Amino acid sequence: MILIVSPIFKKGGREKTMRTRLIFGLIAAFALAVWPATAQTKAPKVYISVDMEGIWGVVHGDQVSAAGEGYGAARRWMAEDVNAVIAGLREAGAGEIVVNDSHGGMKNIVADQLDKTVSLISGTPKPLGMMEGIDASFDAVVFVGYHARAGSFPGILDHTISGATVYAIKVNGRELPEMGLNAAIAGHFKVPVVMLTGDTVTCAQAHELFGPSITTVAVKDAVGRVAARMLPRSEALAKLKAGAKKALEGRAQAKPWVLGPPLSFEIEYHNSGQSELPTLLAGVKRLGPRAVGFSANDYLEGFKLLRALIALGGVS
Repeated sequence: MILIVSPIFKKGGREKTMRTRLIFGLIAAFALAVWPATAQTKAPKVYISVDMEGIWGVVHGDQVSAAGEGYGAARRWMAEDVNAVIAGLREAGAGEIVVNDSHGGMKNIVADQLDKTVSLISGTPKPLGMMEGIDASFDAVVFVGYHARAGSFPGILDHTISGATVYAIKVNGRELPEMGLNAAIAGHFKVPVVMLTGDTVTCAQAHELFGPSITTVAVKDAVGRVAARMLPRSEALAKLKAGAKKALEGRAQAKPWVLGPPLSFEIEYHNSGQSELPTLLAGVKRLGPRAVGFSANDYLEGFKLLRALIALGGVS
């Protein structure tokens, strides 16, 4: 650019002024022509982790188990809730969307009932469980159908990872629900959680953990552990769509939820027998009759060991 402009300023008078205006006019026109192609941001890439207990219509264990009478209907509601969220994300300009089936055996969503424009991760075991497939390429995370931590009342089907094994899980001394454990995985990759859906108790826990920046959509008002008052179906789907649009459009306000080192993990089991096998692993210490713990410098490595200890406790 200097090669073009510098000779002009050696001249004087009217010719200098006209040529200067012409050159800067050409530069401005070129900038306007190139700007849309170079300055526009890429469409945000979104990761969805979908559980089942917090899905609209679900209140009982027989709806979230493959052997249960109500499982078939709940699978349909699960796909509908996710599709409503996807519709809102699309309206907000989302690009690639990846959905991870995160409940139980993690093959609950009937694949052809899911929005045909998204990728589905299905099946288990997976190294990162409910967060399998997350990495630093994503711009936002959405939790759909999540539930409250073990011991919450009146949270629908409250538990933490394994209802039969885990009484409580603490990281750095703080008891966490699944949403916290999973948000920290996203935080490891510097990706914020922008939205959560579930019952009223679960949504309240999300704001306790992540503050006011997270968008929550309560699709049911928890009455007891296995009872809830549902929103009208059309209203629930509309709120899911609107909430997702709002969450993605406001994603700049949400910050990654990071649990940095040093990290201390603690699992309290339901009984002392469940803590026996876990203590055979190097670095795992007994903290009480039913509790074990360990330290880690990397959250992902600590999380994987946590899952292994839960599995060992389950067979004790």
